Amino acid sequence: MNLQQLHYLAAVVEHGTMTAAARALHVSQPALGRAVRALEREVGTPLLASEGKRLYPTPAGLAVTSHARAIFGHVADILSLGDERELVLAATPTLGAGAAPRLLRVLAERCPTATVLLERLDGPAEVAAVVRNGQATAGIVEVPSPHQFSTADGLATLSLGRREIVLLCPDGIAVTAPLPHQDLARLPLIVPASGYRRSQFDAWFSSLGLRPRIVCQTDERLVWEQMARSGLGCAFTDRWHAERAPVPGTRIVHFAPPLHTNVELLYRKDNPSRTLQALLAGLEQPIMS
Repeated sequence: MNLQQLHYLAAVVEHGTMTAAARALHVSQPALGRAVRALEREVGTPLLASEGKRLYPTPAGLAVTSHARAIFGHVADILSLGDERELVLAATPTLGAGAAPRLLRVLAERCPTATVLLERLDGPAEVAAVVRNGQATAGIVEVPSPHQFSTADGLATLSLGRREIVLLCPDGIAVTAPLPHQDLARLPLIVPASGYRRSQFDAWFSSLGLRPRIVCQTDERLVWEQMARSGLGCAFTDRWHAERAPVPGTRIVHFAPPLHTNVELLYRKDNPSRTLQALLAGLEQPIMS
């Protein structure tokens, strides 16, 4: 038995279906179903019963859910006993490089003695999972539209603003500026090799009906910047980062229409960390635009 299984059960009880719970938790429905069934086997009795299209907790399911919610509170209390100055921040590598420095600046103003441990994870689902189970104090996620994460299990979100995606182009490659999305098809592109970011690009290319001309696949920001600098291809990057850390021999090209994603901070509403509260107090205005 583990915390993730208990969180999954609590979400199904709250949302009424496996599909809705999986969507709220940003996990696949088969993975959620396997976890709940494994929990039922360990407890030794059914925890959910179906009525039509909805699932309802059995008496045992109600008892387990009640105990689980108490456990979630105890976990938060245990975490609060540690060094109040430490904040564990989970983020994908790209957001860790772009948004985390701005968050740290806000935290340093509010809590100068705080230290931050930055955990790199692949995508929003992984970030949400470690925040939900208490392994991280907060997480930074990037989503196509705001407020996609449910407040199930006490999760809360705070908008950090919008992130503009731009193209880092070698000076030697002719590019229309601003660049219509369809014109990407004729450009040599440098894209992530794997993971959540790559899946998002693949979905975007597919929605545009494009067959991208990919010349390099890498998950290392420094590598794609160096390749763009060498004139080998165009790389996708964050406008804020590109403007503050310019790469010689390249230029920033905006898209037409502009390409934005929404950046949010995830945290547990019942987390008593004074360091987290200091950070939230300093985020009255979005830090990304």
